[in-house]
Amino acid sequence: MNKNDAKKEEENSLLNNFLNTKVGNNWCLKKKVVEKVGNETPDFLLRTFDNKTLGLEITEFYVKHDHLNFSRVLTRIGNKICQEIKKKYNIPISMVIDKFDPRIWDSDHKEHLDAAYNPGFSKVPSQNLFMEELRKLASDNINDIKLGKLIKQWIQIEDEYYQISIIDFPSISSGKYDCHVNNTGMLKFNPCDELQLCINKKNQKIKQYQAKCDECYLLVTVPSNKIGNYCIFTDEISKYKFESNFTSIFLYDIDENFSCILNT
Repeated sequence: MNKNDAKKEEENSLLNNFLNTKVGNNWCLKKKVVEKVGNETPDFLLRTFDNKTLGLEITEFYVKHDHLNFSRVLTRIGNKICQEIKKKYNIPISMVIDKFDPRIWDSDHKEHLDAAYNPGFSKVPSQNLFMEELRKLASDNINDIKLGKLIKQWIQIEDEYYQISIIDFPSISSGKYDCHVNNTGMLKFNPCDELQLCINKKNQKIKQYQAKCDECYLLVTVPSNKIGNYCIFTDEISKYKFESNFTSIFLYDIDENFSCILNT
């Protein structure tokens, strides 16, 4: 599967999950949607019973956070190794990546406080080195992996240490065969200003979208905090008025499997 196919498969999954929420299902029924058609700009065209065309563009919202890149990059590398093992050996595996935090064991009390008040990691290791070490670890232990044994070993990347756990069992965090990176960070509550900036990027392309449909909608998905997207939206978001060029904007929280219509 190439990148475009993977992207379209992910978008299809996001759309289906949104349409299964109360807000998504009610919108679909109200508009009398009868057919979903794949597209590029916007991402989906939906046909209605009265032969109208609804456009739906999907975008992801990632809050600005120092630890975001660390989690996303290592998750992507880990998932790539999981896919390679599945393709080469036909063994679905899950992986957990833990980074050793030397501050916890430092003799300086200030380091302990820093670890407590600034938890988590932001420095991304060499991606090529990290991928090579993961690939080697999986290859060296493939016979034990085939036997269903839990693999738990350390790798060193320059002066940093990472504990890698591999098993042929779905991930507890996602229920899928994939990679989970243990990281943490301070949550941002209702980062509406940042969300508006995300919406603005799509507002600028509205004429391209409208050229193919009668009405155009935007679905903003909020990826899981498990990959470093440390934010949460509460009912307070209803008090914020967003600037929009779309007919309506939906917000879909993946972790909560919940959606709402933004005030525009």
